[in-house]
Amino acid sequence: SADLKLLEEATISVCKSLVEKNPRTGNLGSLVKVFLSRTKELKISAECQNHLFIWQAHNALFIICCLLKVFISRMSEEELQLHFTHEEKA
Repeated sequence: SADLKLLEEATISVCKSLVEKNPRTGNLGSLVKVFLSRTKELKISAECQNHLFIWQAHNALFIICCLLKVFISRMSEEELQLHFTHEEKA
């Protein structure tokens, strides 16, 4: 759709920067780990009508989806795997 095209055009420079820096920083993997660790709280948040937490989870998932679309379209499976196997240096 037109909105998706506008979103891609507006965020391409940020996505390119993340593609370059993520193997060193591990930011995408960290975002996914935090999102997954917090999903258990979503049901409780819905029951308590904690709209702020639900909104934050929705936004995190949206960002993950947008970034993965760029990553998948620009790199091989092996390269993509490197972005999720980042290990912090001591």
